[in-house]
Amino acid sequence: MKKTILGGLVAFFLMVGSGIAEAADRTGYDELTAIMDSAKVKEAGVFSPKTWEKAVKKYAEATRSFDLGKNQKTIDKYVAESREYAENALKAAEVGKLSLQEYQAPRDKARAAKAHTLVPVLYGKAEAQFLKATAKVESGDVKNALKEADKATPLFDVAELEAVRAEVLGAADKLIAKAVADDAGKFALSTLDKARTARTRANAILTSDRYNRTESVAEATRAEYEARHSSNIGLSVRSLNRNDQAWEKLMLGYEIQMNRVGQAAEMEHLPFDEGALAAADALIHYIESVRSDRERVSGQMGDIFSEVSKQLKSTLDRLEVTTDEENPVALAKMVDQRLSDLLVEKAGLAEQVQSSQTQLTELSQAHEGISEELSVRKEREDKFRTAKQVLNPSEGEVLFNSSNDIVLRLSGLSFDVGKSDIKDDHMELLRKIQSVIEMFPTSQLVVEGHTDDRGEASSNVTLSEKRAFAVMQYLRQAMLIPAERIQSIGFGADRPVASNKTSDGRAKNRRIDIIIMH
Repeated sequence: MKKTILGGLVAFFLMVGSGIAEAADRTGYDELTAIMDSAKVKEAGVFSPKTWEKAVKKYAEATRSFDLGKNQKTIDKYVAESREYAENALKAAEVGKLSLQEYQAPRDKARAAKAHTLVPVLYGKAEAQFLKATAKVESGDVKNALKEADKATPLFDVAELEAVRAEVLGAADKLIAKAVADDAGKFALSTLDKARTARTRANAILTSDRYNRTESVAEATRAEYEARHSSNIGLSVRSLNRNDQAWEKLMLGYEIQMNRVGQAAEMEHLPFDEGALAAADALIHYIESVRSDRERVSGQMGDIFSEVSKQLKSTLDRLEVTTDEENPVALAKMVDQRLSDLLVEKAGLAEQVQSSQTQLTELSQAHEGISEELSVRKEREDKFRTAKQVLNPSEGEVLFNSSNDIVLRLSGLSFDVGKSDIKDDHMELLRKIQSVIEMFPTSQLVVEGHTDDRGEASSNVTLSEKRAFAVMQYLRQAMLIPAERIQSIGFGADRPVASNKTSDGRAKNRRIDIIIMH
């Protein structure tokens, strides 16, 4: 019995351990979650309710499979099924939106007015009717879907209007209700009526034009003020016990607040001993004296401003600015702007001068460079003409190639058939070549070998390479030319200078070219 229990425990822990070691792959599930979130944003549940319900159900099964640690195959099955339903719901939702396009505006307006949160019951009734339409579109019954959607339109319209009312009038309604609870209807009926009247006007404006927020909000704000006012009056009167002491406290309370105004006007006490009218007259007299002082100061300031304006306009005239402006602040800004413009112009002129100096320097440097280049070119052309005189036509010719390099085309430097040995007969020609090369002591040299097109192409290339190499080695040894200054290459018959169809042309193609690079 103990062995059986022990074996079962071992098997249990092995299963648990195996499950931990082989956690399910969440990649597909996470991708599905992203698709589900996107589908919610696109309201797949509204425009494809049946298919979306299946997607949600399979998604829940996939989630539960993860939580219960079920095998990968089971999880993948639910994920795949849910994904298929979700993607189909997205496609069907697009079709639904297109089919019900003309009926979506009332719904969108209701949602924009926050009807789904401010008047959820009304909005829910409209949404339920709209879902009947989307369900019929999903099932393919577009004709009846449009009829159901048409029924939802007035419901959304009502929900939108009531949501607007709730947002604009909600605070006023609460404050009016509070005022009634505070006995404003008994002790401050006139003030409470003002609140109710303002609320009625705001509601009438919204009924006429629900989007006229400016006027409706202004009336609602007035209603809120009068409601709070009536609450305060109601609470104050209700607190009295109808005895002389209580009334005295009420009067003294108002006198304390009025005296605060008097103290702000530097009056230690208002003359309440002469009655409330005398106290009010004292405050009025102070306000009128302040107004008189302000007007006197304003007149003085006007004279000052006029003089300042005159001076500023004179300054603007000197700055070549004409204006009919009289406000000194505006004139000062114009002076400041003109001075800023002049500073910018000054900076621009300085920059132009600097730019001109830079251009002159660049032109001077360019001139020097061109002069130096012309000098080098003249020297090179002189050497070129000298080199042409060194070789006679039977030995070769001196010319420029497309890269402006000097080319010694040595058609007279011949080899025996199939050979690359330099003949003794050509020593005189090679000495002439050396004299030309010595004119260009710093130039890079390339010895090129060329053949006619008789024979195999590969053999011709090899032969041309050997002949070029032989000439290069001779020049290196005879003139002590360093290896990095000279190289050889063979082109075979790839670069003919004459036709290979004639013996004369083939003779010209069998040549050595020495390139003196500039």
